[in-house]
Amino acid sequence: MSSARRRHAAHAAGHGEENGERWLLTYADMITLLLALFIVLFAMSTINAQKFLEFKLGLEQVFSPSAIAKPGGSGLLKQTSIVSSIQSHSASKIAAPSQSSAQSNAQLDRIAAKVEQALAAKHLQNAAQVTVSAKGVVVQILADKAFFASDSAALGTIGNEVVDTIAKVVRKQPNDLVVEGYTDTEPITGGPYNSNWELSAVRAANVTNRLNVVDGIAPTRLSAQGYGQTDPLQSNATPAGRAQNRRVDVVILSTTEAP
Repeated sequence: MSSARRRHAAHAAGHGEENGERWLLTYADMITLLLALFIVLFAMSTINAQKFLEFKLGLEQVFSPSAIAKPGGSGLLKQTSIVSSIQSHSASKIAAPSQSSAQSNAQLDRIAAKVEQALAAKHLQNAAQVTVSAKGVVVQILADKAFFASDSAALGTIGNEVVDTIAKVVRKQPNDLVVEGYTDTEPITGGPYNSNWELSAVRAANVTNRLNVVDGIAPTRLSAQGYGQTDPLQSNATPAGRAQNRRVDVVILSTTEAP
């Protein structure tokens, strides 16, 4: 083959290789456009007035620059009602939870104060303790004072009075109630109950039943739970600690909680 033919063949081969790689340019352009699309979608994933305004500004500058410069124009930037609506909606979403929480806390404080006053009026403040927790108002009834006897689930005179006093306060309130039964770690050695689990559950159920049947609290507002010895307040190593752990908690739930 002559030198001229060799040079022509080499030139043709190089030109073919160059044409064969042209698809990379199109592919790279497509990837760049996809990347830009996903960046825009990510930027719009959260309702944010500032982001929305910046996005509109970018679109106006690219697709309709005259709409920004034109006096009295009616482009997107001139329609401030959209931005105002988004800003007010975002503000309301941010403010609403804190306002609702403050209202709920104030309501729980009022209920707790009323329960304490009602118990004190009947000289029952030593039989029950009222606190406010994240769940709601907790009226802790000591089992040794509320129930007929040790290892018994039958409410005694004081227990009935405490439950009825709580009911008078919450009867007209919208809050749901959860009755939680607890025991100490001492094993049950006789009687109708085989375990602390069973004793705690039956005590909670009996208090719930009185709230419904005697005191008129709607059953849809009530539930009972037995926790046995699983959640002690004090050490079970001493008689005083075990007495604190034998209890029934009537929890007046926050209106934002569910039983």
